Amino acid sequence: MVEVERKYQMLMNSLLLLFFLFFSCHQSEKKIQEKIENETVNTEKFSKPDFKINQLQLREESSVNNFYSQNIRLLDNLRYSPVIAFTDKEKKEYLLAYQYEGDVKNSFSCFEVGYLKDDPKLEKDVTKTKYDNFNTESGLKLGMTLEEITNLKGSDYKVEKKSDEEIIKYIIDNPDDPKIKQYEMPPYFMEFYLKDNKLYKILFGFEYP
Repeated sequence: MVEVERKYQMLMNSLLLLFFLFFSCHQSEKKIQEKIENETVNTEKFSKPDFKINQLQLREESSVNNFYSQNIRLLDNLRYSPVIAFTDKEKKEYLLAYQYEGDVKNSFSCFEVGYLKDDPKLEKDVTKTKYDNFNTESGLKLGMTLEEITNLKGSDYKVEKKSDEEIIKYIIDNPDDPKIKQYEMPPYFMEFYLKDNKLYKILFGFEYP
């Protein structure tokens, strides 16, 4: 009888060990899958940066005259650095042009495009322009799908998922990259914010130093 109980106990211990190993493997696979879903790394290097919104260009102070010829006002306390705020002629989209510390007058280091209804506090400060909408030189604009973005910019991006939204980020962090070397600035980035696979905000330019 004792021998039977001993064998039974050994069997139960073995089953518990097998269950523990199975559970551990399952959890490891789950964590790996979550990491894959939240961060996509590709061997194809991102090499298609944009520098313009309509006629306004990063780090090119003279371009503001082509974009908007009247006097413009620099605004504090809207973002982490002073910005100039524009809207399209129907006041549906906004454009923020960021001026970092050390930038010369009318020179901007980052652009942000979004829907004005998503950030109503901007409404009293925006300057209306003649444009139907805001888009980059490669054709990026609000309302695009992830597939349309990657068709333009490639697959070398990282993904961050937050409940009902995705943030897609491209980056060039090599200061000697021929696309950004002339600017002598911190890394270049592009961020795309999507809900239900629709682009509702774009942020791109040089990282804040």
